[in-house]
Amino acid sequence: MQNIESILEEKKIFIGKTAGDSMEPMLREGRDTVIIVPPVFPLKTGDVPVYRRDGHYTMHRIIKATPKRYYIAGDNRKGLETDVKERDIVGVLAAFYRDKTYVSCDSPEYLAYAKKMCRRFPVRLWKDIMRRFCGKFIKVCKGR
Repeated sequence: MQNIESILEEKKIFIGKTAGDSMEPMLREGRDTVIIVPPVFPLKTGDVPVYRRDGHYTMHRIIKATPKRYYIAGDNRKGLETDVKERDIVGVLAAFYRDKTYVSCDSPEYLAYAKKMCRRFPVRLWKDIMRRFCGKFIKVCKGR
């Protein structure tokens, strides 16, 4: 595991491949290259910080920002992390390469995408709850 914090401290930029599927469909595991820069606080809804969690780095989107903490979830996740604080955040996504296409996190297209993903989070959560409830209901009806 690369020490992103020391690279950011020394070079002020970290460039690397993604790992994991939590930010799909935006970032694809091992295929896309991310450009991470040191955070400038306060971060805002839609930003994608890199933060320390259980001995490893995680990169998820801020769904809601408050003065005391950030509420964060992966674009491909239903769970919401409610305890991420500024001291946990080591960097923030500034841009990425999807194949050979450069995407800036300041571009209007990207900002529209980020806004849509934040708006959709409650819908993703609600769908998951309903899917689980309906699955249990069907099992009860079938006598299992």
